[in-house]
Amino acid sequence: MISFKKLIPVFIFIGFLILVLLSRQALMDLLIENGITSYTTHMLLSTAVNILIVIVSILFIRKHKLQYLAGIGKTKLTRPLLLLFPFYIVLLNLVMLDEVPTENLLLNLFVLFVSCISIGISEELSLRGFLQSYIIKYFGNSKRSIILAVIAAALIFGVIHLIKFDKGAYGELAQVFYATFIGVMFGMLLLVTKRLAPLIIVHAIIDFVAKLDTMGIPNYIEGSGQTSSAMDAMITALVILPCFVYGMIISRRITTGTVISLKTN
Repeated sequence: MISFKKLIPVFIFIGFLILVLLSRQALMDLLIENGITSYTTHMLLSTAVNILIVIVSILFIRKHKLQYLAGIGKTKLTRPLLLLFPFYIVLLNLVMLDEVPTENLLLNLFVLFVSCISIGISEELSLRGFLQSYIIKYFGNSKRSIILAVIAAALIFGVIHLIKFDKGAYGELAQVFYATFIGVMFGMLLLVTKRLAPLIIVHAIIDFVAKLDTMGIPNYIEGSGQTSSAMDAMITALVILPCFVYGMIISRRITTGTVISLKTN
């Protein structure tokens, strides 16, 4: 039976994430209302918010002694070759890349690089580092429950993407599928490789390549307002589905003994 008391930190942390992300959007809207549409300004604001998420995530991880499950304890990287598959998404983004804006190229590249690093650190520390690890520690008593914990954390990751809701119903649905499937893959990779840092790097590379063609475009950060059709959402889900499948395949390498040892460290 699930203990509601043990779920309280999860609800508090999710509430914190929602509050911070809504506040970020409100601040961006305020900047735009006052004529501040600079790409650099908006990206730096997002980076500052990500740093706040990083700090709070680390505090939660330490408070609940999740360092080893979160992949930031003194564990060695195992099965590093498994980290090659996520570059499938990088290749997809390269194929779909439009022309890269060249105005203020060096400055925009630097700003984008810093932003993507902050995204990788904040999302991995918060959603894999704390949420997934916490759920596994208190509710992952079998291999099945461990896998369900990874899927639950990934689904939270996907649903959080609905906060902006600027791409229409089908566009948002595609975002949920995209983030959830990738979240399952990254969650399983964390448990198998036992280190979070490589996932942060891969995550940052994926975002960097995906955002190259919108680099420097004013107001991009608060959403383009473009909508997608049901077919677009279906295609996105199918293209990203291999990530979910890959995650489930490598879940076979997860042993309850290994997870228990990480839980007790």
